[in-house]
Amino acid sequence: MNKFMQLAYDAALEGMQKGLGGPFGAVIVRNGEVIAAAHNEVLGTNDPTAHAEIVAIRRATAKLGRFNIGD
Repeated sequence: MNKFMQLAYDAALEGMQKGLGGPFGAVIVRNGEVIAAAHNEVLGTNDPTAHAEIVAIRRATAKLGRFNIGD
């Protein structure tokens, strides 16, 4: 398993252990650098949109200060 997939797996495991959501994790990488990592937070936040990939996108855009993370 590559290191980024391992990070996504670890994030998913953390979210499950905390009871925040299902077994899903996501990592956004740009130029070999992790921009954001997240796990599913649907149960913990009562937000049906808080899937791991959406949470990771929200964190990445906040970190980058822009809505476009296409690069």
